[in-house]
Amino acid sequence: MTFETNLPRRLFGLALSVLLTAAALPSAMAQSPSSRPVRFIVPLGPGSGSDTITRLVARLVVSELGGQSTFIENKPGGDAVLAVQSLLASPADGYSVLMLSPSSMVINPLINERLPYDAQKDLRPLATMLRSAAVLVTGATSPYKTYAEAMAAAQKSPKSVSMASYSNHYRIGALMLQQGAGVEFNYITYKSPGQVQTDLMGGQVELALLDIGGALPLIAAGKVRPLAVTSKERHPKLANVPTVRESGQPNYDLYVWIGLGVAAKTPEPAVKTLETALLKAMEQPEFKTYVTETAGAEVYTVGSKEMGEMIASETARYRALSKLVDLSQK
Repeated sequence: MTFETNLPRRLFGLALSVLLTAAALPSAMAQSPSSRPVRFIVPLGPGSGSDTITRLVARLVVSELGGQSTFIENKPGGDAVLAVQSLLASPADGYSVLMLSPSSMVINPLINERLPYDAQKDLRPLATMLRSAAVLVTGATSPYKTYAEAMAAAQKSPKSVSMASYSNHYRIGALMLQQGAGVEFNYITYKSPGQVQTDLMGGQVELALLDIGGALPLIAAGKVRPLAVTSKERHPKLANVPTVRESGQPNYDLYVWIGLGVAAKTPEPAVKTLETALLKAMEQPEFKTYVTETAGAEVYTVGSKEMGEMIASETARYRALSKLVDLSQK
């Protein structure tokens, strides 16, 4: 006995229509404008570099989604945990997108045993937007003129040279420097890069890893001195500054990437619609110009599959590092 023979024909037709409409909802975003806006959740406050680039991408993606509107929700706090929880508390329907970074996808799972989410099971990467290297800097009045001089001073006695830290990712980058150079820094933990910059310029702390985009104005003004960049190759805006690799650690590199993702339970058609729209938006000249010229970063756009592979690779790398140093130490 078939399903149809158990219902009046008109009722069967209505039921079938409802089922087909529900199945089409995830892909409807790509077909026509919707009254529902797409929410982009940013785990940092307004005005940060990550917030600015996410707002730009959200604006550019509107045309790719057929005129659909978007809005930004800032959820700072808890090393991105609050933002992840906000995403997971929402329906997994493709209308909520989260800005992802190494903090939420790689580092938190390694250092927080009580993390209220599983990065691999609960989150689905969509695409990366950019990646940026860091620069090891010291104050303008510091006695250290080179990376080698700073490391030599640190080698004289444990914790004799102070290192500022304001995020888990840069903390790991500093621990990698420490492990490779055979030194032990005196770590001073800050809540924001602005506080680090102030104390660095004032001589209260001797070394810090800063995002290149944020450090460039300070370097140009002569307020801090660059010692080495953490990219594999020299940065085009700091062509005279050697890499950490050139300075004595041939396997070292540290990048901060920014990407976007959704809840893992999001239907595949919605995932593909968003992924395609995001990748097309990031091909636009306005996006590329902002990333390279304003942010001082590198356009780095890969899709869902490649982004997942990158996250898995970084997780394995930092897990191996955690066996050598305590990534959670403060």
